Amino acid sequence: MKLRTRDILALGCLALTLGGCRGDRSDKPPRQFFPDMDEQERWNPQTDSQFFADSRTMRQPPANTVAFGRWSGVSDAPWAQSYNEDRTDLLGEDARVYTGKNPDGTFIERIPIPVDDALLARGHERFDIYCAVCHGLLGDGEGTVGLLWAALPANYHDPKYLPGGELGQDGLIFDRAMNGVFDVTGTQKMPGYAHALSTRDAWAIVAYIRALQLSQSAPMNDVPEPERQTLLNQLSAAPTGGEP
Repeated sequence: MKLRTRDILALGCLALTLGGCRGDRSDKPPRQFFPDMDEQERWNPQTDSQFFADSRTMRQPPANTVAFGRWSGVSDAPWAQSYNEDRTDLLGEDARVYTGKNPDGTFIERIPIPVDDALLARGHERFDIYCAVCHGLLGDGEGTVGLLWAALPANYHDPKYLPGGELGQDGLIFDRAMNGVFDVTGTQKMPGYAHALSTRDAWAIVAYIRALQLSQSAPMNDVPEPERQTLLNQLSAAPTGGEP
């Protein structure tokens, strides 16, 4: 059988290909003939970017867009209940709920969603997870990490953070929980938690902070009668100082 030139070339290519499949181990990186996007650069959350004007890697959604949800599927199963509730919140029409701001850009004074026991319980849980480590379990700025800072985190019992104070708007606290805090130079002093908190979670934290404020300053007459008597009994039984 006489081989033609193209047959010889085909056999040669086949031999070279098989020679590269001997199964030997190698520490050399594989050859990437079509790398496409295998080595595309990316940014980590909450890091600086020199590409965008605001230096933030986490981008705000385009204006007038509506999120469908934070979960890829739709289900009526019990495990999906919280995701479905979140989707309902995302489709709300009141922009103040998502921004904490009035149409003129000022922060709203009062929380724009109903506050009930379930919301307060959720706020308690989220606050203890994300906020207490810096702001303290009582919201007094004396958390474990907060005490290590040169400047203590916000003490929410400071009069300026109470309703009516210069920094006491519910919308401002919501905005800081979601987007963080920046000083006049643009340096980030506190990270935002929009990656971990839903809109409802952030308002729940606001509601719980208000509950913490009330717990430290409410007069005894505001306590319901059965609980008031229990507190008075505890106060009368507490040691008054001196040697035990």
